[in-house]
Amino acid sequence: MERLKILRSADKEIIAQKLRDAIGPEKVKDDDIVLITYASDPPTPYRKPGFVVFPESREDVKSVLLIANEHRIPVTPILRGVNTAGYGIPSEGGIVIDLRRMDKIIEINTDSGYAVIEAGVNFDKFTTALLGKGFRCSVPTSPGGSAVVGNYLSRPTGSLCNRHLDLIIDLEVVLPDGTIFNTGSSQFPHAGSHMRYGPHPDLAGIFTCAYGTMGIVTKAAVRIYPINEANRVNLAAFDSFESAVDFVKDIINNNIPEHCIIWNWQLYETFAVDLSKRDAVIPPQLHMDPRHAPEGKPYSVVTTFMSGYEEMMAASEKMLEKVAMKYGGRTLSDEEGEKLLPVAKAGWDVLYAKYHQIEPTFFGLGRYMVWIMLTEPKDVKKMEKWAVEELAKVGVTPVCYYSQPFDFGRSMFFRIFCFPDPYNQELIEKVATTYQKMFQTAMEKYGAIPMRHKTQYRSIQLTNGYYEALKKIKKAFDPNNILNPSVGLFREDEL
Repeated sequence: MERLKILRSADKEIIAQKLRDAIGPEKVKDDDIVLITYASDPPTPYRKPGFVVFPESREDVKSVLLIANEHRIPVTPILRGVNTAGYGIPSEGGIVIDLRRMDKIIEINTDSGYAVIEAGVNFDKFTTALLGKGFRCSVPTSPGGSAVVGNYLSRPTGSLCNRHLDLIIDLEVVLPDGTIFNTGSSQFPHAGSHMRYGPHPDLAGIFTCAYGTMGIVTKAAVRIYPINEANRVNLAAFDSFESAVDFVKDIINNNIPEHCIIWNWQLYETFAVDLSKRDAVIPPQLHMDPRHAPEGKPYSVVTTFMSGYEEMMAASEKMLEKVAMKYGGRTLSDEEGEKLLPVAKAGWDVLYAKYHQIEPTFFGLGRYMVWIMLTEPKDVKKMEKWAVEELAKVGVTPVCYYSQPFDFGRSMFFRIFCFPDPYNQELIEKVATTYQKMFQTAMEKYGAIPMRHKTQYRSIQLTNGYYEALKKIKKAFDPNNILNPSVGLFREDEL
């Protein structure tokens, strides 16, 4: 396979003119001021693209891809530019397709419970529109300006992943050769987007967690849910993570929660840090040993979100109290919660009871460095203890984590993170090295799998036949490997 071309100045002018002729000059930018703003996706290296285009329709996207494919120019899709996980990495001299202008909410179908939206729709716009219809969607722990479609395609840790991990029903996709197709029931001309699975193979999964390497998604049908008569955010306190996991499994098996999360004590204490204020005070407990909670503070707090009729809520709260006691914990009243962890409780009420993102300011504590894995419930108990121990050895505080069930508790998500001094490169490298070792150990010892692809840790190489099959699909969809090559999911010398 030929390598992607690095354009000369003369070639660049030809491409620029082709792009302007195809989609309109106002949608094509190649001046340095614009290009520099797209030149990195922290923490990745600086790479300045040759063009940034702003399509307003799937036909625009098709036109750009046909030109890029003809000239073998790498293309990087960006939805809202909020992600900072290294997936919107431009290629030097390549094309960035910024889909933010494709932000139409095409349909909110309250009968079947889905919405059809373009790729650039963000959560602020979407949740507001749904609220007007008496509906809601799964809300992630990301800013309201982030893209709904991009978030759902990356399998988020959203507010409904306990029950509904697959939030995508139908996708509209454009391939480099100009092929446009739908993956779900709307593949039939007169059908709506009410079914993901039909009489033919499911293609939507190929574009999930593909990071723009298999095709450009321009539109999606996503699941929405009615806002019920009542809801509750119940808090339960435990002195150990293991007890919290047992509690979560029990209430899931009895079909009580829509969603629940286990929060460790340093994370719920971190919520109280308001770095937007000049006189912000860092609580001293954030510098304590993360393995031991302060006197009077529970090691783990479980937030259990429920909704339904008011009578169901009252009965469920009694059940939660009973189950918490069964595992040595206790539920907290609203008054107790507000006294023990006031800022965290207020944030959880917004996220779960009001169906809207929270945007905590504590990320200003330092450089956010995160480690995420998933494993089975019995293994997450052991993995938590080991992971906290390993990060505590590094000597950076606070050590924050949360854990939550996916798909009715079949898999347990575990995210641990810290905030090293952004100017202390030695400490940052120490954390990064520790994470790399932890990835390997977690997979070998605790049967864990990575949450998402990491450019610095290509776990896909460990999958044997899966990767071989995926490469064959990649060659069929994108034979010139122009789609987001910098993300590193596929490498030129392996295709």
